[in-house]
Amino acid sequence: MNIKTVGKSGQISLGKALAGMDFIMEELPGGDIILKRAIVIPTNERWLHEPAMQQRLARVDKWRQEHPFKETNLEHLEDSLSTSV
Repeated sequence: MNIKTVGKSGQISLGKALAGMDFIMEELPGGDIILKRAIVIPTNERWLHEPAMQQRLARVDKWRQEHPFKETNLEHLEDSLSTSV
């Protein structure tokens, strides 16, 4: 157990190992404070973490692994586009 003192600026140092982490601060009725480590997901990105989307992303990742990137032959692409019009 460590004793920490709140500085004049109202801050407390938890150490470099926790630097950059997000926490939920819970204030209990008796004045005690509990810090819980948290992962914060922006509201506009929450849909990416829903189970249905996770399944779709897993399928896409599997497909990508089975179909490696390859260089596009631009002349062939141009020819195929001009003949399909």
